[in-house]
Amino acid sequence: MPLDELAGVHVLVVPAPHEDTDDSRELLRVVLEYCGALVTAAASVEQARRILDTLRPHVLVTDIGMPDGGVALIREVKGMVEIKGLRVPVIAVTAYTGRREQLLAEGFEDILEKPIDPKTLCGVVRRHAALEG
Repeated sequence: MPLDELAGVHVLVVPAPHEDTDDSRELLRVVLEYCGALVTAAASVEQARRILDTLRPHVLVTDIGMPDGGVALIREVKGMVEIKGLRVPVIAVTAYTGRREQLLAEGFEDILEKPIDPKTLCGVVRRHAALEG
């Protein structure tokens, strides 16, 4: 896994509402930074909203711990993105297997099931970053 695979990619990492995901958010941050990404880690959906007011990440990654936790989050994020005229792909990380089709239908661009392979995470983020040039 090249250390610069995500050079130039800005990733916003957001926890699901009502989740204690400090450890998961930190793990995602460390892996993405190891691959060369610039990572902004929001502590809440509210903080993510404020971040999106000023920053334009290439990709948003969220760890959805609860079975229904990500649905509200994706609607919130998609609403923010549409209002601002942005296109920010949203990738879900989940421990709940068998929800891929449901989550894709809700608007996630990709779903990664835990345990996360760092190489796979970086590859999926790279694929959805849609860097110009």
